[in-house]
Amino acid sequence: MPKVNIRAYATLGEILGSKNIDTSTTATTVKELIDIISVEYNPKFKERLIDQKTGETRKFYKILVNGRDIDFLDGLKTELKDGDTVAFFPPAGGG
Repeated sequence: MPKVNIRAYATLGEILGSKNIDTSTTATTVKELIDIISVEYNPKFKERLIDQKTGETRKFYKILVNGRDIDFLDGLKTELKDGDTVAFFPPAGGG
């Protein structure tokens, strides 16, 4: 099974109980990884990240694989490889 480093920032890290998780996974895509994380750690993770009506990432949430925004790759179908780092960012606030 490939090893993946998961980094979840701010409220997403709080939902998972950790901001940095190294794990072996059967996930081959970002979508599968989100499904597995939600089952293993907290279902609220997927609820917060994915729009249930469209099945796409909610507006203003960002997912990066090895520092590259999945919006510029294959979206949630972006394939994962051994050693990848997947970072999840909630919307940023402030002014």
